[in-house]
Amino acid sequence: MNKSLMKSALKLTTEEGDILCVAPLGSKIALSLKGVTILNSFLRGDGKEGMTHPCTPIFGPDRENLYGLKQHGNMRNELCDVKQVADSVIVSHKITDTGYPEGMIVKQIMSVEDGSFSFVMIHTNTGGAEAAVNAGEHCYFDAPEGYAGTTMNGQDITSLIEDNWDGFPIDLEETNTIQIPGKPLIELKQNGFNKAMLWVGKNPETKKIDATYICIEPVEGDPTGDFFGSSTSMIAPGQSRSAMFGIKVIV
Repeated sequence: MNKSLMKSALKLTTEEGDILCVAPLGSKIALSLKGVTILNSFLRGDGKEGMTHPCTPIFGPDRENLYGLKQHGNMRNELCDVKQVADSVIVSHKITDTGYPEGMIVKQIMSVEDGSFSFVMIHTNTGGAEAAVNAGEHCYFDAPEGYAGTTMNGQDITSLIEDNWDGFPIDLEETNTIQIPGKPLIELKQNGFNKAMLWVGKNPETKKIDATYICIEPVEGDPTGDFFGSSTSMIAPGQSRSAMFGIKVIV
């Protein structure tokens, strides 16, 4: 875990061994459920640190240069307002990415309870123009024995990762199972995050594959397709759109 980043993090704990840490810088999170590390920070082969973070207003690159946005948007690198309200962490942030229509507000609601993690992401357009959103959460799952052999809904996803090093989109069911070698079974439920990107990094020079995590990233629409900028992606002035996912450890 990034100890420096987590010094300023808001922390929720339960008697069941659930721990949620949310850092104001980039709304980056670390998560343990029933004492099992689920989401953590990792030194990647490219020298960067990977830690679970939001991707908004776009997931991945702005392929059609609709607004000239940077990869995954800027929220992941900016200070966010993080507060505890009752048993939840509430994150608020105004999107100010250059070239993007003004007035889009992001709200995240997170909580942990009895081995379960809940994540809700809400976008509200307070501006005067419609704007495209393809939001997601770049989740770095702890994989102490490496990504190879990981299954989702009973399917081994190793080859999907190894054949698509830039990431591979898959459909998510309403309820999904994830089995990472060396970890208990994980259940992932979603509503509105209809896709997930699969990705593992590697050293760009030696090509050595990162061996301590696997990224399974819930996202609203296919980042490799034409979702961003489509009518479905648009949020009109005065309107909101939400998506959620939950993670439960089965022990």
